[in-house]
Amino acid sequence: MKRSRLKLFKTTSLTISLIGVILILISIGVIAYIGVSGLTNSVSTTVNSGSSYDQLNQLKSEYSNVSEQYLSISDKVSSSSDQNLKTRYNEGKIKLSEANTTLSTIESMINNGKPDNEIQTQVKSAKENLEYVKSNYSNLTTTSK
Repeated sequence: MKRSRLKLFKTTSLTISLIGVILILISIGVIAYIGVSGLTNSVSTTVNSGSSYDQLNQLKSEYSNVSEQYLSISDKVSSSSDQNLKTRYNEGKIKLSEANTTLSTIESMINNGKPDNEIQTQVKSAKENLEYVKSNYSNLTTTSK
């Protein structure tokens, strides 16, 4: 009778230990999966933000060029008596300001890890504003000659 209790105790103890080891291994597996998953998301976010930074730098360069062009005709427009010309120039300056604000927003969104689709919407808006300003600049330079 004593031997059977001792054998039962050993079997039970061994079973409990085995279950404990299995649970520890499962826990380590789950933690490893969560870690790898988080790392993968981090890497893909970094890759997406890298291309977004490239687009942002391209837009900033484009903004800088257009802004310089606009400054170059500022004196001509202000000395002109044509109100329509001045109005179009001011509209372009407003769009230029909007583009600058959008570029700041894009940079903030990238730094805060916003989703790529939201960033692309802002990039599209900045491109549209810069295209409008370029077109307006062309019209102003043609008109003011």
